[in-house]
Amino acid sequence: MVDSFLFPQGPRGRSAQVSRGNVLLDATIRDFSGGWNVVDNDLNLSSKFAKTLQNMQRGIDGALNVRPGTELFADTSDHLDEIVNCEYYNNFIVCVGANGKIVRIDGTGNVKLIWDDNLASALKGNPSGWSTTTFVSFAQFNGDLILCNGVNKPLIINISMDVSYLQDLADLSNANTPIARFVVAHGRYLVMGGSLSVGEEDRLFISATDVGGTFVGDSSPNDAVNVDLGSRVPSGSNVIKGLGRFRDKLVVMFENATLIGTLGGFVDSAHVPVFDDAIENVGSISHRTIQTIGEDMIFGDRAGISNMKRALFTGNIQSDRASQLIDPAYLTSLAKVPATASQEDRIWSLWDSQSNNYMLFIPDTDVAADTTETRCLVYKKNTSLKIESWQDWRNWNFRSGCRSALKRIFLTEGANVFILGEEYEGGKRIFKDYEKQQEMWDDETSWADYTGWSPVADEKDSGVPIRFIWELPWSDNNKRYITKGSRYINFDTQGDNRFTAQMFTDNIFISRSDLGEDWQEDNLKWTDDLGWDVDVFDPSLEMVFEGGDAPGYGRDEYGDDYGGGRPTRLEKLIAWTTKYKLWKLRISGEATKELKFVSVTLAYQTGSIRR
Repeated sequence: MVDSFLFPQGPRGRSAQVSRGNVLLDATIRDFSGGWNVVDNDLNLSSKFAKTLQNMQRGIDGALNVRPGTELFADTSDHLDEIVNCEYYNNFIVCVGANGKIVRIDGTGNVKLIWDDNLASALKGNPSGWSTTTFVSFAQFNGDLILCNGVNKPLIINISMDVSYLQDLADLSNANTPIARFVVAHGRYLVMGGSLSVGEEDRLFISATDVGGTFVGDSSPNDAVNVDLGSRVPSGSNVIKGLGRFRDKLVVMFENATLIGTLGGFVDSAHVPVFDDAIENVGSISHRTIQTIGEDMIFGDRAGISNMKRALFTGNIQSDRASQLIDPAYLTSLAKVPATASQEDRIWSLWDSQSNNYMLFIPDTDVAADTTETRCLVYKKNTSLKIESWQDWRNWNFRSGCRSALKRIFLTEGANVFILGEEYEGGKRIFKDYEKQQEMWDDETSWADYTGWSPVADEKDSGVPIRFIWELPWSDNNKRYITKGSRYINFDTQGDNRFTAQMFTDNIFISRSDLGEDWQEDNLKWTDDLGWDVDVFDPSLEMVFEGGDAPGYGRDEYGDDYGGGRPTRLEKLIAWTTKYKLWKLRISGEATKELKFVSVTLAYQTGSIRR
């Protein structure tokens, strides 16, 4: 036996050799279930997570595909200056403008004015219409649609789409109808809150049983009740931030607390709501972020996005954080909207039940006129399939939205209403943004912010591309110390859109030698000889590919694929040669057609420990 301490080079004086592998190995990525993750260091992440996942989502088939596009559905600019909020009701989309007017939109996109000063004056008593407004909430109760804005008396729209002021049917008066910002239908009661009157910030206004327009002060029979909740708030402000319903419970949210209440209890014919549970350090930033989704309630607060559910055995309501993987990105976006009023009015959410997406929209500034983008953080949640993942959808500026009876998603920007494309085969699939409303330049490029010219010359050739980015974490192929030599790469894809694949190696991601961009007008730099701080990537390899359904040169009618990238539909070896210990993939492009990633495979050989 040889003592390795005395003979470190071996008994014959030769240095120890590390065996090198001649066998071609491969690593395949086909699990994309983790979604977007910005919390963990990407040196520690598994490949199922993505450090950047812009405008992409996990599909219902487990693949990763570009998000749906949007198409113009209706233009309300003849009546509304800007749509503040909208709601689907009785086969119509009801849109409320900042000018206080209301329109309805039918299934073919026809717009009809149903509320303004002239229509209001035709009512008994000749009242005026709504004043300008920045906020509207909706509730459907007893087959009618109730609208509140916190400034004017609430409105009611009946099944005939007639609009009038909500009032007590016995007295034919709305003198006792509260003015509140938030409204929710819970059980047999219409509940309002969020009064702007001094001393009423914590007050709930609960209607009489089964009667939406009867409140405290109206004629008997009347079991309506008001409840001041300020003394029950364990910490933080006592101003009500939002209302929601969760199974048989009424949820009242404050800045830093949530109260859980039960309605329908009576003592000597008097309605006595019970609020016997409080969740501290969990509140809401906006009534419009609250979404009840089956057994869960999801909402945004100042620390993240929370999920409320019932405990399995006790049945008590408990809350946990749903946004742990993206909290830094959420807080960064929230910091751009510091004004409380802007958070309450302009941060909003929508539940897409068809795709199981909770969509939270956050503008990039608290000044509406200066807003250039409203970022959409998307939480895909399907409990039965054990799917929970986040996506980052960009290049939108939508202010409100609603879901139809057929589960179609409608989104509003300015005075326009857009329809979101469907994900499943056979549905209305849309692969570009702002179709029928914007168009690109002749070379099929758009402006830098991914908007185009408006109005369009040809609806069939309209729309702007969807910019997508998918950045994987670093990987060492489970051999951290060994040098690897990549040889080939392969993509299993569907669709016929082009994309660019970049491979980075050994923690080299951003170019260290780039001094930044020059001024646009000339080549001058700052006094320190540096330019504008713009990250320039430094990939070891870069190549353009075509989706698996691309027809190729000679079979493409318009020649879009002439001179295009490598076709991924062919089972051929695509050279992808470099040396590395760590590697990272970044896939990007501009989608105007379908593109879906099923798997990515890298073929490589192992080498020595020396780079």
